[in-house]
Amino acid sequence: MEILDRPPLDKYDFSRMVNMWERLVLEIVADMIERREMCDCQDCVLDTTALALNSLPTRYWILGSYDAFCPPEKFTEDSMNVRLAQEAVMRAYQLVSQNPHH
Repeated sequence: MEILDRPPLDKYDFSRMVNMWERLVLEIVADMIERREMCDCQDCVLDTTALALNSLPTRYWILGSYDAFCPPEKFTEDSMNVRLAQEAVMRAYQLVSQNPHH
C-alpha cells in the first residue's frame, strides 16, 4: 500500500504541493541538454536534477492557496532565484560528470 493511499492521508491532495525550485532546475537542465552542454542519458539528468534540488533551500508552494498574494511566477522569474538554480545545476553536473553512472 502506498503511503498516500493510507488513511488518514488518502483524503488530501498532495499533488497541489510543489517544490518551487523544481521548475527552475528543470528549465536549466533542459536548456543545457538542448545546447549539448550535458549528457542526456537518464542517469546523468536525474542525478544532476536530484543533486541540484537537494542543494537548494527548501521552498514549497500549495497551488491555488496563495496565488493571489505571491504568484509562483514571481519566484521563478526572480533573477536571484534563477542565478541560485543555475549555480546549483552547474555544481551538480560537475559532480555527476566526474563520476557518471552510465
